[in-house]
Amino acid sequence: MPSFAEPPFKQFQDLNDDTIISGENVIRAIQEFESKVRVIKTEHGDLFVYAVESNDENAKTYKIVIGPIEIDITIDLKSFAIVIEVYANIPFVGKVQIAKTVGNLRDGVTLTIGYPPFIGGSLTLKLDGKDVVLGYSFDALGFHYEGSKVIITLP
Repeated sequence: MPSFAEPPFKQFQDLNDDTIISGENVIRAIQEFESKVRVIKTEHGDLFVYAVESNDENAKTYKIVIGPIEIDITIDLKSFAIVIEVYANIPFVGKVQIAKTVGNLRDGVTLTIGYPPFIGGSLTLKLDGKDVVLGYSFDALGFHYEGSKVIITLP
């Protein structure tokens, strides 16, 4: 289901030595990248939602970043099945997968996340009309993150 997005500058690099072809191409690559990122203001900083290219026209894939947590979701647009993978970016350790589950957005999916002593809490993804809502409450690296935000609206 999910696919990995092409690095932002790959299409503008010389194939022989990976040098960037021109400044104009760099600007276009940055603008294209920024057009795919949605920034949602929260009480505890920004929440970022990035649409990732998918090989399946019936599925949408997104990356959501809040604090040190990265959430990868893939949604089947016909059945509303969802695959959720949660990663934590921990200093001196790196990116660690801390949760993974499959469920249905209509029913809602709640999962417990944790990587003691650095991270602990829960995430919920549910469908409210056509809106996908992320509810979160977790402690990470000494900070508390809590809220509920509409992250995407399905077609």
